[in-house]
Amino acid sequence: MKMNLKKHLKLKICVTLLFLLIIIAKIEVDYNPAVRVLLSVVTFSEKTLQNPNYLAYNIDLMDFFQNYANADVDYFGNMYLKKVKGFPYSVSGNISGKRSCDQKKFSCESDMNVLVLKVGELDAYADNDTVYVVAPMLGDIAYGFDTNENLFVKGPDFSNDLDREWIHDNAANIFHFINSIEIVDAKDSYTDDSGKTSEGYDLIIPAGEGDFIWELLGMDAPTKDIKCTLYLDDHLCATKIVFDLSNKNEGSTLTISGDSLSTATLYIPLPDNEAATVVVKRDGSVKYTNAFTNHVEYNNNIGHTYTADFDVMMNFVDDGMKTDVQNVVFQKDSEVVLEGYCNARIKKEDNMDDVFKNVDTDFSQVEVIDWATIKNDIAPFVDDVINQAKKNTDIFDFLD
Repeated sequence: MKMNLKKHLKLKICVTLLFLLIIIAKIEVDYNPAVRVLLSVVTFSEKTLQNPNYLAYNIDLMDFFQNYANADVDYFGNMYLKKVKGFPYSVSGNISGKRSCDQKKFSCESDMNVLVLKVGELDAYADNDTVYVVAPMLGDIAYGFDTNENLFVKGPDFSNDLDREWIHDNAANIFHFINSIEIVDAKDSYTDDSGKTSEGYDLIIPAGEGDFIWELLGMDAPTKDIKCTLYLDDHLCATKIVFDLSNKNEGSTLTISGDSLSTATLYIPLPDNEAATVVVKRDGSVKYTNAFTNHVEYNNNIGHTYTADFDVMMNFVDDGMKTDVQNVVFQKDSEVVLEGYCNARIKKEDNMDDVFKNVDTDFSQVEVIDWATIKNDIAPFVDDVINQAKKNTDIFDFLD
């Protein structure tokens, strides 16, 4: 009888202790930001990475950056333009070019045709931070302007794939890394389109911490603290991450948000009270390829807003990457000025020659003017191109 009582007492004590541990764990999860952030890494590995809406789902990030984004590449393809403001005909053409991060040079050469009639060329080039627009059809008229920006910034150069295996292998590193981060309740919440609310946490990553992450990204560890805000829902899923990029450009932010972190939004304040915004959203409903919707917006300081909207289908094939850019719409202040589409094949080129080796234009003779000036001059330049194209298509006037 006494033995049964002792066993019963031990059982009650064990149940009580287990209950207390559950309560303590619940309190830690609910009220300790570091615990919630750490558990969100597990959720990211088990749920987000497996969701077709995840921004980088089914993309080998290491291959993408090493062989495309950061590599020397050449490309070729076709384009089709319609509803060109001021030009009554649709235009088709071929495009080809090269891009070299090491040389910091870019070329895009196009041959434009109206039906079977060649109407001229319109080419674009970049060298370091300077962009050139060349119209051979106008007697090699060329414009150049200095953007004062590095046009060939390299992205992360992944040493490993970011997947569940990597997260598992670096579990201890992740634990110690999160413990080194200053994490506080942001006293802020985020409500997504479905009405789900998430709580925000401010994270400050001290300079010099997280060497294993910077090694993964193939980057040098930052010399300044990194700041971001992480929003977690009740299931410890990250619904929004806001990175402060002020150390690169004052006021710039990168926001990753949406269903399973499907959308990236880059906001860049520009000089003279101007700004640019780039939005890339993955469409997980498209099963056979990588599909994205894109929106680019530029607001100038004289009240005009320029936008570009387009869809991108991206496939990795044996000889490189195939891209289809569809439903392209350029607008000025909500007025459509151009619609079209293009497709291209992109592949890495080893030992690339000088990108400008076969270019006829001598860029050293092109007057380079500042962006503020060319914003005022580019309109008549475009008008000249369109008017010359019209002259080249006078044979079609009888259709009017």
